Amino acid sequence: MTVAELEHFRDLLLAREESLESLKNTAFLNRDQSLKVQALLTEIKEALERVESNTLGICRVCQGEVEKDRLEIQPAAEVCLGCISRKDQALLEEDLHLASKVHRALLPQAVARIDGFEVAVKSLAARIIGGDYYDFLPGRQENSVRIVIADTMGKGLPAGLLMSNVQGALRVLADDIPSPARLIAHLNRWICRNVPVTKFISLFCLNVTTGPGGKFTFVNAGHCPPVMFRSNGDIERFQPTGAVLGVTEKFDYQEGVSIFHPGDLMLLYTDGITDARNARGEMFEELRLLDYVSQHLDESPADIVSGLLDEIRIFSGKSDFDDDLTVVALRRLA
Repeated sequence: MTVAELEHFRDLLLAREESLESLKNTAFLNRDQSLKVQALLTEIKEALERVESNTLGICRVCQGEVEKDRLEIQPAAEVCLGCISRKDQALLEEDLHLASKVHRALLPQAVARIDGFEVAVKSLAARIIGGDYYDFLPGRQENSVRIVIADTMGKGLPAGLLMSNVQGALRVLADDIPSPARLIAHLNRWICRNVPVTKFISLFCLNVTTGPGGKFTFVNAGHCPPVMFRSNGDIERFQPTGAVLGVTEKFDYQEGVSIFHPGDLMLLYTDGITDARNARGEMFEELRLLDYVSQHLDESPADIVSGLLDEIRIFSGKSDFDDDLTVVALRRLA
């Protein structure tokens, strides 16, 4: 384990120790609860000793590595998943099943109806819980809606937990901040101040006006450039207007402005699409994405999204995906 990783897990352990110490002497705990708190404090103390001896993350049964994703949730864990007892396996499966249900419930339960547009979405997690996120938020101006797509570096439970925090903060901030640039800047500051992360978040926020004119504004915080397939055959990419979230509070974000013409199709996606690999290690890449969509522009957004995922499965030779992936297709109607 690297020095930076050890320092990160030390910080997690110290934060939990501080919380338990403040709880230990309260009047709200009965004797049994006090004993459990003391036992947890002992575990944390022993884990901190393993940090100092550089043995944190080494399984005490097989001497292999304890999964880092698991240490994010249980930094005092001493046994890898392959060595835990059947009872612990059953408890873990139950917890993961519940966490998966909660994670799915946080995503929109239906595709948003946007006046004057046809919308399709597909989001798939590589594991039980994913680190991709998309949402439809009411715009502050009349006849407007904000579409958000985001991706956490990594996947699994830690990525899903981080993204659930981001989603909650974004929904609260969006109620009071009309400007996409200001909204994402505030979100970045909130993440830097409140969420101790070692993984960063890319995000694209699109503010669409549904009335005449088709004007939209956007902010791209280090995300895969969404692609506009114009009705005249042109292709336009919306490059980053700022860096990924969670690095420093000092980052600024700029807004881009463009227009949706009747018949234009925009595709927003996470890198699980373009980074999908086949048996030879080749990636699907943006070129294959552009080729596929260009050849199927006469189809509905729902059929384009479904067909694109089938194309990736054929390319990779796998029925399942190695990384979380999300794609949103948005076409302005005539």
